Amino acid sequence: MICQSCGVEAPTKYVSFHQNIGMLVMRTHKSISGNLCKSCIHSNFWKLTGTTFFLGWWGAHSMIITPFLLLNNMGRYLFCLPMEPVPPAARPPELSDRDVEVLEPYAKEIFERLEKNEDFASIATDVSRLAGVTPGQVAIYVQAIINSQPAAE
Repeated sequence: MICQSCGVEAPTKYVSFHQNIGMLVMRTHKSISGNLCKSCIHSNFWKLTGTTFFLGWWGAHSMIITPFLLLNNMGRYLFCLPMEPVPPAARPPELSDRDVEVLEPYAKEIFERLEKNEDFASIATDVSRLAGVTPGQVAIYVQAIINSQPAAE
């Protein structure tokens, strides 16, 4: 729904890509995980996997770890290839005062469904159709309500 890397409202999938750089006696590790759009999946895959492919082998531990990380990255990337591309006009969702007004009547329903452990993406899709907003705007609205609540002690 909303890419956790670039913030655009587009189809997303959960991925976890890893990078390893081996250095004879030590190694460095980096990873990125989250619900990402196809564009961010593509760029992060090539950046992290390419670095691992060329620099991941230099060290005893790295020589063992690198093939597993490469297989993980390639498997997750292949799983994401059939995803819908990011629409050309995709951008981060914004919430106007008008959007808040049309979403207010649905707040009770949203939180009742969340308490029943319904999938948030389906709730956001249903409410967005009823209110005439996007699912991303519903997500921002819910997050704003949660953030406005006093912290529990």
